[in-house]
Order: sequence, then C-alpha cells, then structure tokens
Amino acid sequence: MNTIYRSGKLKISVYADHAPPHFHVRTPEGDSTVDLQALTVTAGGANRKLLAEAIAWALDNRELLWDEWRKLNGD
Repeated sequence: MNTIYRSGKLKISVYADHAPPHFHVRTPEGDSTVDLQALTVTAGGANRKLLAEAIAWALDNRELLWDEWRKLNGD
C-alpha cells in the first residue's frame, strides 16, 4: 500500500491490487474504492464529504495516481 495523499481525516492510497485500476479512500466512517478511469465510487462507505474531497483531489492529480497504479500493478 502506498499512501498518496493525506488531509485531516482523509487518506488516499494505491495498492498492488486487482483490476480494474482504482484507488482507496479511507475515512474514520469507512473506506471506499474509486475507479481511476471514471473517478466513480465502486464500493464502500467512506464519509461522503471527504469522498467528494478525495475525488476533487484525484481530478487534479490523476496522472500521479495512474503512475502509482502502473508502478505497483504493471500496465
């Protein structure tokens, strides 16, 4: 697991994980996964406000997330 971003109670991580490419959002209320291609929530119960913050951050840092996914999981 590589933590890519932290802000307060929000943590964004990329794992050596299964397809499709995604990242994990961890909040005190729960965790969610977000598809890297569409930036849509695919599973979980993270705090909605913090999840929206994570997706907004991901929009601005998509290349970083993709680079980390490829580093850990290959093309």
